[in-house]
Amino acid sequence: MNPELPGTYVNLLVEIIQKWNVSSEQLLSGTGISAQTLSAPFWYVDFDIFNHLLEKAALLTHEPAISLYLAEQMRISCYGHVGIAATASETLGDAIKILEQFIGLHCSVFQPKLKIQAEMAYLYFHQPSPKFKLNQQGMMFLILGFSRILENLVQHKLAVHFQFQQQQPSFYKNTKIFNDSNVSFVCEKDCLTFNKALLLQPLKTADVLLARLSKQQCEQDASKLSLKRRQKDSLDAQVKTLLYHEDDGFLSLKQVAEKLHLSERTLQRQLSNQQTSFQILVAEVRRKQAERLLKQPKLSIEQIAERLGYADISHFSRAFKKWTNVTPKFYRQVSIGHSSF
Repeated sequence: MNPELPGTYVNLLVEIIQKWNVSSEQLLSGTGISAQTLSAPFWYVDFDIFNHLLEKAALLTHEPAISLYLAEQMRISCYGHVGIAATASETLGDAIKILEQFIGLHCSVFQPKLKIQAEMAYLYFHQPSPKFKLNQQGMMFLILGFSRILENLVQHKLAVHFQFQQQQPSFYKNTKIFNDSNVSFVCEKDCLTFNKALLLQPLKTADVLLARLSKQQCEQDASKLSLKRRQKDSLDAQVKTLLYHEDDGFLSLKQVAEKLHLSERTLQRQLSNQQTSFQILVAEVRRKQAERLLKQPKLSIEQIAERLGYADISHFSRAFKKWTNVTPKFYRQVSIGHSSF
């Protein structure tokens, strides 16, 4: 089953294309999205359909850079209660924490992650599924749109630098959002970069009571969504997806339980009901990641052991040999040797 995105993205797109005299009927033809769907208080659009709509909008309007114009209209209300909670936060940093924690309620194909290094703040946009990647239009819209959300929160222009993994698209052009001095392509990660001092920027819309109430609503929504997802997917599959992150490594039982909006005890009990445990799942993911990383010659075995959370290479080697009956070094030699034929 494909992941979904907020249908409010499509509502924005319908508004934008009208400036080029393109109707919603022209854009949505064949997608199954009706006028009644557009008027729903909150709805979701299939991932592939949204990618398709961005490309179709560019063709219908004869404006290849349609995603840039769409990004300029991005607003926090696209995320419902999550947007309300962010708007009511005390500072920009608090608002970003809300978006980090709850954005997955409405959009599972990307995960915003804030990191601080020296004087700079980096807001990364990780796409966890290798099967579902936003196209060039989608990534431009997402990242530029997020910067517009941050500016709307503080109600003034921010000095933000944009970094994209993709090559400079043919439709790239200077806009009000960015120019050649604040955008880079072919970067290691997709992210927004700005001075960390901006995180302390107070929000004029801060409201302590509203922030508390709206965050509680987000938590209730998260619990309901988690229940629905558990009904669709087995819990052990969800845990295996969550417990390892490319940047952060392995998460603890507590961290995974929090992401699933469960207590540690409840998570352990439900895994036990499925005849497994958190430790067993960690071992399965470690083996899978070890085999994947050993096929990448740029990483040393020592680096792989460290990335997988082992104290030293000997512990990693013993565990790997227990799994496969061969050493990591032998597995690498055979795997790389076969891949070159």
